[in-house]
Amino acid sequence: MPPSTGHVRTVTEAYLARHPDERASLTMLFDVLAGTDDPTSRKTLPAHVTCSAIVINGERDVLHILHKASGKLLAPGGHNEPSDQRLRDAALRELHEEAGIPPSAVVPLVGHEDIPLDIDVHAIDANPSKNEPAHHHVDFRWAFQLVTDQAVTLQEEEVDGYQWRPFATTSSPTVRAKLAQLTSSLPQPDHQEDAVAATTARQTAAQRRRHIAVIPCRWGASRFPGKPLALLGDKPLLWHVHQRCLEAKRLDGAIVATDDERIEAACRELGIDCIRTGEHLTGTDRVAEVAERLPADGYINVQGDEPFISPTAIDDVSEALLYTPPGTLAVNAYTELVNVGAVLDHNVVKVVVTAGGEAMMFSRQPIPYPKGDRPKYLRQLGLYGFAGEALQRFRQLQQGPLERAEGVEMLRFVEHGHAVQMVPVVDDGVAVDTPEDLARVERLFDQYGRSARTRGTDRGITSSGTRARSPESSRYPF
Repeated sequence: MPPSTGHVRTVTEAYLARHPDERASLTMLFDVLAGTDDPTSRKTLPAHVTCSAIVINGERDVLHILHKASGKLLAPGGHNEPSDQRLRDAALRELHEEAGIPPSAVVPLVGHEDIPLDIDVHAIDANPSKNEPAHHHVDFRWAFQLVTDQAVTLQEEEVDGYQWRPFATTSSPTVRAKLAQLTSSLPQPDHQEDAVAATTARQTAAQRRRHIAVIPCRWGASRFPGKPLALLGDKPLLWHVHQRCLEAKRLDGAIVATDDERIEAACRELGIDCIRTGEHLTGTDRVAEVAERLPADGYINVQGDEPFISPTAIDDVSEALLYTPPGTLAVNAYTELVNVGAVLDHNVVKVVVTAGGEAMMFSRQPIPYPKGDRPKYLRQLGLYGFAGEALQRFRQLQQGPLERAEGVEMLRFVEHGHAVQMVPVVDDGVAVDTPEDLARVERLFDQYGRSARTRGTDRGITSSGTRARSPESSRYPF
């Protein structure tokens, strides 16, 4: 018989004894438990219980399965069946069915034999083909250690690939946070490897990731050499940018791309995925090399010098990339400039946008010139989205005179007649172009609290102290 309501309640209360601050977030679960329907049945709406298996291998990587239905990388898991007497049994069965890993190949994480690592409530879209309305899953996530050298054998009907991913890039932010707390108590890897090289080597054409953030970083910036490793608080700039990417909800991971061994070594120490590239003219050329080696449906280029970039803005670009019109090779985020100093600052790239939302011109000069009416000035954030084929087209194009003069890489598409769709977002982030900019960012960092920047819990808190949100115009009905 399936897990009883009493069993679900007992497990939940044991979990909340460890995480009392999460009780309010599980109100929907308690509403289900107060009813008369089976809380584990998929027919129980508007919410029911599911179970997942968080499997950790000897290198402290977490197994992720690419599900065909959602196109997302998730832990193996799903609905309970009548044969599952306990919630943990459901997680083990799903692990075996989806990944071919038998229960005998894993053991519960110490201290989590009867208590899940995480309980998460997430929305599920309506599925007309199954006559299922929109509802919620209350997912009990059980943690296991892989104890045998067990190959992953996929259930081809429902899943399309898999990855072993480091703790820092685990797809679920709540699981990621709890794993970080357990790091010191987990067994150490048998040998130390370059985590990025291992991750990259495990990628195959079948193991596509939907959208990933790529953070191009180079050492030799003329105005600020070594900028990616300049400290903000007690962490380098690239770490803060990487954290903002991990907070984005639509991405399946984030990776630093660099040609510098010092940046690569720092990423290894911080547990950040990194890929070593050749030397390139621009960051987008570097992202294009990553696209050749790391399969994904889309790549979000996030500048490595914006520690306060809004995760919501990153999600907006990812969403816009799904709806690009035919012939459009890139999407590019922009915000309105209200500060006169920023309008005049040559480090701030301005953009003029057509009535159809496409980029007409980029410049470091204030454009358009205010001869008649006072214009609205727009700043391009350098937050780009591309499909892989668009990146390869970018590398095939020659730099034109405008790109060489302005030093703005998106002009390469514009000069060759390719559309760049501009995406309005809410983001007050501050780019660090010079040591003076870093000093200004440090003041903001201290003013609005280091904890809000390092906990990874507040999505899109901007440098102005406001919470970023998606504007009405960011739904992209192109």
